Amino acid sequence: MIHLNRKHHARVSPRLQSVLQQIVDDVVNRLGCLGALATTLENDMGLYVRASAFTVPNGRLQQVFAQSHVNLEPGQAMMYLNNARHRYNLGVSAVNGVTARVVNEPGHQHLLSERLYDLLRPLTDRATADEIQRELNISQVIAVPLVVQKEVVGAIMALTQDSFTKRDSDFLEAFGNLAAAAIQNNYRLTAMESLERVIFGLQARMTDETRVLQTVVDAVVKELGYEGAMVATLENGNALPVRAYALDDTPQILSHLEKKAGMSLLSPKSVVYLDEPRYQNNLSVRAVKGIDGRPQKFLASAHLHDLLRPFINKSLADFAQRMLGIRQVIAVPFFVEDEVVGNLFVASRRDHFTDWETTLLTTFGQQAAAGIRNARLYREAEEQRRIAALFGRMAFSGTAAVHGLGNDLSIISTYLQMLQSIDDFSDSQKAEMAETNARMIERIEKSLRLLDNLHEPWRLTPDKAVQVNDCLIRAVREQFPEWRRGDTAVANAEYSLNLPNDHTLTLTLSLADDLPTIHTAPDMLAEALRVIIKNGYEAIVAQNKSGSMHVASRLQAPNRLQILIRDSGVGIRPEDLPHIFEMGWSTKEGKGMGFGLFWTRDFIHGLGGSIFIDSKPNEGATFDIMLVADGQANS
Repeated sequence: MIHLNRKHHARVSPRLQSVLQQIVDDVVNRLGCLGALATTLENDMGLYVRASAFTVPNGRLQQVFAQSHVNLEPGQAMMYLNNARHRYNLGVSAVNGVTARVVNEPGHQHLLSERLYDLLRPLTDRATADEIQRELNISQVIAVPLVVQKEVVGAIMALTQDSFTKRDSDFLEAFGNLAAAAIQNNYRLTAMESLERVIFGLQARMTDETRVLQTVVDAVVKELGYEGAMVATLENGNALPVRAYALDDTPQILSHLEKKAGMSLLSPKSVVYLDEPRYQNNLSVRAVKGIDGRPQKFLASAHLHDLLRPFINKSLADFAQRMLGIRQVIAVPFFVEDEVVGNLFVASRRDHFTDWETTLLTTFGQQAAAGIRNARLYREAEEQRRIAALFGRMAFSGTAAVHGLGNDLSIISTYLQMLQSIDDFSDSQKAEMAETNARMIERIEKSLRLLDNLHEPWRLTPDKAVQVNDCLIRAVREQFPEWRRGDTAVANAEYSLNLPNDHTLTLTLSLADDLPTIHTAPDMLAEALRVIIKNGYEAIVAQNKSGSMHVASRLQAPNRLQILIRDSGVGIRPEDLPHIFEMGWSTKEGKGMGFGLFWTRDFIHGLGGSIFIDSKPNEGATFDIMLVADGQANS
């Protein structure tokens, strides 16, 4: 039976509280009892008071109990089944008596005594109990264990000034059956609520495998009330390392155990291996290897040593087991698509795991498996994204280098051609050419550096705070080299540029002032913008007439920047629009590689931004880009 942890005993549903209170009220009123108590058996093996009813005036009752140091307040543990001092208590004896044998027949489970001391020992001494018994004129006490599906879930205890007849005991056992069913339903509902919280918790932590596993073991201990829980995952080399664990109130015992063993549960020293003979008797290995290569549904043992061998010797494991009060440990393998991915281990203070418990723990194990799968899928996707980003940077590095090299070689070629006609130049022109020599040498050295670096396309392009307008102006300059010979660019101005077909291009800049920065590599952002400007330029040239291009930036929201690049080119057909950003797709019919816009979109998405295109045939195209301001990527 799954019970609440002793740190959470107050979490009994109001409905269960009401049912138990009604039962003890009926016991007192219908049987004429002096008083009655309803207790629940929790996973720490404590009998916790949940409801009480007495005919003795409440003030006097409290005075009597206070004088005898007896605490029967709801939510308090009255006795512990595994405490040697409590073994002769009437309630403990009744529950242990049922627990020690298989319950096959209803009835005859109660214990009677004519001494109140038997019900209160060792909460108070014999003399005090006898004094209370005389004052209240108590004749008999009775303890009736609450049993459902062969499991004890609590006990009802009653006091009478007369004697309990067989009819009375039958009545008590009938009401005990109702109480037991109510308790079981409450615990199962509580367990399902715990599982629901785990599922929600895993959804919130699905990107972190370690946190996923810790969520599961914490729930098994804190929500379900077991003494301890661990999770091991099956890794390369058939290794089963412990990845997460949780323990009830006694972490110092674990620390002592680890110190004595000279190892930590989470250390490489505590890893077991399926294929190595020295680990074959370990409970985890036996559960995963199973029978004939088929893993076990679960495997339980009465010895903690079976779970910790061969790292911890039996005497030390037995000592820890006694200190923790553990009676059973269980290994529950969990699966992804019929393949074992790990083991959930649980330690209980009860002497066996019921079918209900193993079913529930299997479900918790499968939640661990689902969490591992989701975390690993996310990790793989993240790794693929990083690889894509790396290749994007490599592509940018190569593209930018070749583009820069092409520009430099074109200028150097023009300069060399002019040198061939230097004899025809005037003295002033010759002087101007001589002044250009230093700049040409600088360009040649730059070209050599570019060539030298082409074999390292993976070189990191550092990120920093970047002004979007600077990158836009740089992109325009890169696309239109002749614009470099003009005056300094003005953020809001109109320029007339020559097209190669004797037509003109009207370029308009409308760049907003005081835009916040974004965090990126300036070279890469400038190249992404140049790719878009280049596509617009080629669309304008393709229509063989003069055209226009408008480049604008503005603050769309406090942390959002918008860039608009609009051209008056040939436009894009509706059937082609969905494919514009696809890898390998191009409108240039074999002339382009279809990489530029694919890389540009991937780069902008990597910044947390977005890019959209609106276009119609013969009406040009508009690229709408949104970027996130520096420091706002997670807003």
